[in-house]
Amino acid sequence: MTVRVLGTLLCGMLTAVPCYSMEKPYPGPFFENEQLLMVIIPRTAEQMAAFYEARGFPQAAIDIITGTCFVTVHIENRSQQVTWLETANWRLSSNGQAVTILGAEYWNGQWDTIDLPQANRSTFHWTQLPPVVDLQADEPVGGNIVVPGNVNRFHLEANFMTGKDKRGEPRQITFQHIECPQHAAAS
Repeated sequence: MTVRVLGTLLCGMLTAVPCYSMEKPYPGPFFENEQLLMVIIPRTAEQMAAFYEARGFPQAAIDIITGTCFVTVHIENRSQQVTWLETANWRLSSNGQAVTILGAEYWNGQWDTIDLPQANRSTFHWTQLPPVVDLQADEPVGGNIVVPGNVNRFHLEANFMTGKDKRGEPRQITFQHIECPQHAAAS
C-alpha cells in the first residue's frame, strides 16, 4: 500500500510540473534570455467572468471584475541568483500618464462594498501576482495584474533587483502597447 500511495503522489507531482513552467510557443508577448522569462497574456472580460463564475462568485463581483483589465504575468528566474519581483518597482503608463496596478487595498474596498464572502476573497487573492517575491534559482511565479477599466493600452517597464541583498545587476524588461482586449476592437 505504501508503494501505491508513493506512486500516486509521484505521478501527481510529475503531472503538475508543466503548470509551473511555460513552453514555446508562448501564449502572449514575451521576453526571454538566459536569466529570465517573462510572458504577458491580456485576458478578455469574458475569460475573467467565466473563470470566476465557475468558482461561485456572485454577479456583483463579476461586474466589478469585468470592468477592469486583467493581464496574466508569468515569470521564470532562469539564473542562479535571487531575482526580486517587486511590482512597486514596475512602471505602467498610458498616453504619458502613470497607470496604477489595482492591488489588495483597492480590491478589499470593492469586496467590502458588496460584502463578498471570505472564500471568494481568498480565491481572488491567490489568482493575483504577488507584489513581492524573492525568486530563487529556476523558480517561476505567475498571476494576474489588474489595471483600471478605462485604460485601453499601456506600457509596462518591469524592474527587477538581483542578489540576496538586492545589490546585483538590475534587470529591466519593457513591453510596449499592451492592449486591454475589451478595448482592442474600439481602438
